Amino acid sequence: MLAVGLVALGASACTLHRGGGGSTTPPKAIGRIQAPSQVKAGCGDAARSDPKDLSAERVVARCGKGAPAAQKLPQPVTLRVGIRGRTEDLAPVLLADALGELAKENITVQFVPIDDPTKLYDALGAGQLDAVVGDLDAPFFDLVDQGTGVKFVLGGAVARGANNLAEAQPGFWIRSDQLTAPDHFKDLENDEFALQDGIVDAVADPITAVLRQDDLSLNEVHIVQADGAKAVKLLQEGKVTGAWLPEPDWRSVVGDQRFRMIATLPASESIGGVVLSARLTDHDRDRAVGLAFVRAIIRTINTDLANDYQKDAKVMKALATATGIDRKELAATPPWLFDWELRAFTTERMQTTFVQLGAVLYEEEIPEREIVDRTLYRDVIDAARG
Repeated sequence: MLAVGLVALGASACTLHRGGGGSTTPPKAIGRIQAPSQVKAGCGDAARSDPKDLSAERVVARCGKGAPAAQKLPQPVTLRVGIRGRTEDLAPVLLADALGELAKENITVQFVPIDDPTKLYDALGAGQLDAVVGDLDAPFFDLVDQGTGVKFVLGGAVARGANNLAEAQPGFWIRSDQLTAPDHFKDLENDEFALQDGIVDAVADPITAVLRQDDLSLNEVHIVQADGAKAVKLLQEGKVTGAWLPEPDWRSVVGDQRFRMIATLPASESIGGVVLSARLTDHDRDRAVGLAFVRAIIRTINTDLANDYQKDAKVMKALATATGIDRKELAATPPWLFDWELRAFTTERMQTTFVQLGAVLYEEEIPEREIVDRTLYRDVIDAARG
């Protein structure tokens, strides 16, 4: 757990662009992203979508159960996978291990818990990890900027009801009595906000998207670094004005009229997923292993996490064991929706926020092509299509 302390933030950095072509404005529409109601066997037309489709009601890609089929590696491989913790949003990789989909590819994983995002991505850059699964916090972008060749290859959890502030969910919750008007966020200048990782946290992006509508920046508040449970306590005790409350901590404030949610996870796109080391994407090195790892995760989504996995007792039992979270606790919050595809320019939009906040060590945004590699999941799907 990170120590709690107030951090005064400096002036925002100037934003320069070297990427070009991508919109820096995330979609704001209220919608209900969904899985297809019916999917044919194998990987057909439903297994691909246009990455530029950012509509809030789009349908995520899916193959049929058991697809794409395993292609066992000729030699057993062990991969070291860095994670912040065993949380439900990491279900695709946790269940790929627990339910034997990785074993079908001749892969064994060693999960390495590293709670600090800087140390987590430093370990990937140093070769101590082969992959990281979780949020794209600012240290990931610094690692890319250092020329390490790491790539964002698979998406992760997406919000089913993004931007629907009437639907309680993970998001940024504030004390509503601190505002002179519902959307007058400038009233919160110089107040304290609780974020697990401060301005380097991936959720700084959706929070910023809302606050800047009233010309407020996270650089104009004080950040208390606190995880979900601690953030709830600070918010309830009036020691902070706002806090990002992840799954399942947001449930602690639902129905309390003192608080309201003003930001959710982004519509249509994931701000986390799977990052691979350079050797697992390189055609001249171990790309076959990277493909096998990706294939097992996609197959797990299609087989066990296609839509409402809470209705499947086997999946819930395995997920409870893999996360250490009681089944009743898992079922008390809505199921995540998982999307292995990567939306266009998500990484450039996130960088705009990080650069402006001074959360990264560089000032000129890195183009998407240097960060994202969609070829692994596309090659896996195309091979399954025959």
